Amino acid sequence: MIQMPTVIEAFIERGMFTDSDTAITEMARSYTAHHIQRHQATIKHLQAQYGMTYEQFTAYLRARAEILAQNPDPALNEAVMQEEEDALEWKIALEMLHNWLSIQAEASL
Repeated sequence: MIQMPTVIEAFIERGMFTDSDTAITEMARSYTAHHIQRHQATIKHLQAQYGMTYEQFTAYLRARAEILAQNPDPALNEAVMQEEEDALEWKIALEMLHNWLSIQAEASL
């Protein structure tokens, strides 16, 4: 395992940060912001792709599943399976965004 001071010292020695506290804080801020932006981009992409919010999309999926249950159709089944994969990706992105925003707020980043 790499020791924290050794990792941080490389940045301080090169003048990128003035001290270890600043380095750790800035790195944490950058890392957190990166993850927030990544999950926001995923959510924005899926909202644009489907033209609705996640809540609307899950209601849409329930309706599609009911139609599929009443009228089996291989093409519709395949489409619904892809939409369910997208719904899972969307749900994960929303949950992870919430987690990263909580970290950002708790750590005052």
